[in-house]
Amino acid sequence: MKVLAREIEADPHLAGTCSLTLTPLRQDRRDSLRHANWAEISVSVASGLATNAVYDALKVLVERARDRGPVDEVTTRPEGGSGEETDGTEGAAER
Repeated sequence: MKVLAREIEADPHLAGTCSLTLTPLRQDRRDSLRHANWAEISVSVASGLATNAVYDALKVLVERARDRGPVDEVTTRPEGGSGEETDGTEGAAER
């Protein structure tokens, strides 16, 4: 998600037209995905833009970012952990 956010911010077609917010979500880690915290990315598009062009540009960036970037391995927490581990780099990336 962080890689995708950086890609969107750096894209010349989307610069100044999209604002991003990357929000970490709480997870109890009882699932099979143990690579970093869950996150949600919200992309806001300025009104009046050709949404098809923005969608196409975002789709290309998602495909490009999907298999890129480092994977943050999460260590096993003792039982009764808070479930809110963060590395301090999450937050809002506003443009």
